[in-house]
Amino acid sequence: MSEFIWPFLLLLAGIYCIARAVSDFRQKNYVWAAFGLLGAAAIFLMPMEGHAIKVDLPAPSSSQ
Repeated sequence: MSEFIWPFLLLLAGIYCIARAVSDFRQKNYVWAAFGLLGAAAIFLMPMEGHAIKVDLPAPSSSQ
């Protein structure tokens, strides 16, 4: 169950970092805005574990 919650929580954290960065940029806190953007980039560029599914299809028959 927790494996489905973590990507959603990371998405929310990344959106929050971007929102804070925009807010800090508007308040002319450029260093904090840069930290917010770097934090969002680190979250969104982090590799996520995926579950690969392999499907073996039957070979087409050449009886035509």
